[in-house]
Amino acid sequence: MPSQIPCPDDPALLLKQGLCLNALSKNMKGTLRLNASKEQKCEVPLCKALKTVHLLKLSPVAHRPCDSRLGRPFGGSIVVERLVTVFDQDGHHRGCHAGDFVWTGTAGAQVVGRMSGMTNVGTHRKPVFADCQPCDARGVMEGRICGRVVAAEDPAMKGCQIMGAYRIRFDPSLTGGSGAVTGVLEGVIVCPCRA
Repeated sequence: MPSQIPCPDDPALLLKQGLCLNALSKNMKGTLRLNASKEQKCEVPLCKALKTVHLLKLSPVAHRPCDSRLGRPFGGSIVVERLVTVFDQDGHHRGCHAGDFVWTGTAGAQVVGRMSGMTNVGTHRKPVFADCQPCDARGVMEGRICGRVVAAEDPAMKGCQIMGAYRIRFDPSLTGGSGAVTGVLEGVIVCPCRA
């Protein structure tokens, strides 16, 4: 997997390049398995952290009516072999996570990329949104997923990238959580415009 995962988020590129967007909308189920954990203590600044490594496997399925025709081959599986999370203190506190994924879809589609975000946070809260969750919601991962299509039977997918927002619910624990997960992914397939 390349060390630099592309994400179509350069303002100059978005303005200059001809692009076509197609919706990507998925419901996901899967598993989170803890492979390693280690506590870290620092003197300056004074803190305690928990670092974990998980195996995350997701099975995305189309969420209609939002999933596009080009988005439908992206079913199959998303596998993150090393999802690394750093928690403040322990697995019940806020954390940040990142991991590289391989998304193997149907009809020969494959995407490689990176997911990264926050753990145990609640962004759907007052005063901006309905009071859906507290600011420190446990058992929630949310963030951004970016990748590039490396294989596809559909020639329209050549040179395309994906960018999206995910939200995954898991069973939290002091050691970082494990077990069954469910989630949603909303995003776009970004393709170069060819006349």
